[in-house]
Amino acid sequence: MPQKRLLIALIVASVAGLLAIVMATIWLKSSNPTNKTSAVVASKAIAAGVALTEDDLKVIELVKETLPLGASPRVEFLVGRISKINIAPGEIIVDRMLNSPGASGGLAFAITPGMRAISLGVNEISDVAGFINPGNYVDVLLIAKDESGRPSSKVILDRVLVLAIAQDRMVQDEAKPKIVSAVTLEVSPTQASILDEGRSIGNLSLTLRNQSESNQAPTLIEETIKKTTSTENGVEVIRGTTVRIESGLGKRQ
Repeated sequence: MPQKRLLIALIVASVAGLLAIVMATIWLKSSNPTNKTSAVVASKAIAAGVALTEDDLKVIELVKETLPLGASPRVEFLVGRISKINIAPGEIIVDRMLNSPGASGGLAFAITPGMRAISLGVNEISDVAGFINPGNYVDVLLIAKDESGRPSSKVILDRVLVLAIAQDRMVQDEAKPKIVSAVTLEVSPTQASILDEGRSIGNLSLTLRNQSESNQAPTLIEETIKKTTSTENGVEVIRGTTVRIESGLGKRQ
């Protein structure tokens, strides 16, 4: 019996000794200055398409083993480069997040994967007197004459993101109207076909939505717009369980 107790005590002591060695090794590595390195992180939220400044960046220390591939050790290596994606505060900035050194931030980097950018002419933005800015959401209306020759208007797309006004992708002054020649919208490939066909049917116009709705569900009527497709005879709009073919705003149930 005493021998059994002695064996158990030896085993427990051995395990405790091993744990102490492991913990001491980890502590020595973490406290050893030669095992530390520097990495540049975002000091605040950085939007896609923005040229980085010193105010956007800061340097932190971390263990070498945790340093991600492509991280930069110094702020000056990243200043002036343009972000491809949104970067969160405190996130380590790696090379794949940024355009190549010297490259400009083109519109292509701002488009959501799977989506497309399409531009509409000046008439489509003049209805709101130049108060639409990049980042706003709009509804697209088609204005045309029906088969009887009577003018009418229909919403063909809702909650569409504005990517750019003319060639500007940054908001300069939301309170100051800016009348420009074109507006660029982010749409799906199917929606791009709808807009392109809509331009051949009649005139397109934009209505500005409340910006607080950008992260909310659309209203009940707009929620019923489940998909749009293009057909040879016009624009097919599916609202709830009703399917319509709209060409010149004529309806076919």
